[in-house]
Amino acid sequence: MLPEFMENQTRKSIVLALKKQGSLSVDDLSGEVHITPMGVRQHLLVLERSGVVEHMTRKQGVGRPVFLYKLTDKADNLFPKAYSDFALDILREIEEKDGKRKVDELFRNRNDRILSERIKTFSGKSLSERVAHVAEILNEEGAIVEVEETPKYFRLKQFNCPLAKVASVYKEACASHGQLLQELAGATVTLQQCMAEGAQSCVYVIPKM
Repeated sequence: MLPEFMENQTRKSIVLALKKQGSLSVDDLSGEVHITPMGVRQHLLVLERSGVVEHMTRKQGVGRPVFLYKLTDKADNLFPKAYSDFALDILREIEEKDGKRKVDELFRNRNDRILSERIKTFSGKSLSERVAHVAEILNEEGAIVEVEETPKYFRLKQFNCPLAKVASVYKEACASHGQLLQELAGATVTLQQCMAEGAQSCVYVIPKM
């Protein structure tokens, strides 16, 4: 459940913009959320007081420095994490008791279950439709996904990883997730960058046939 200060839609939009872009100025945010810079500052003040946003200065030649705003570590709690601490504890216990191979098996079994539940909904769809459907499923799980299309490939950008903590310890989680996306999309999926390794987002590239 979101805290009271996040019930405002404009603040949600500001937080989401910062989650996607990393850091933005007041003018940048004004363009992103379509309100005046003064209005943005008022919302940023609330977010800073709540501890989810902080600012830093950037010098740009002659004149006053520009203030850039970014999310704090506390803001991470605003995004779904799928009980990652609990999952990590369970995986560690399984590894200690049955070894790493058992952990790999769990990830494979999870993929098999999701595939059996979802694969029929991809039947008969074009690659473009399958990629859009993958993004829809991930967004339902709180991943915050956007799809960019170029003449040669699709780029799927994931701005929130519900299992980021798990993936930082068990790289198998990233490999398993990529394999699942590949099976659902019915095409090669390549992980270009990863939040578990410090990137701003996970980026998957899906070439067109």
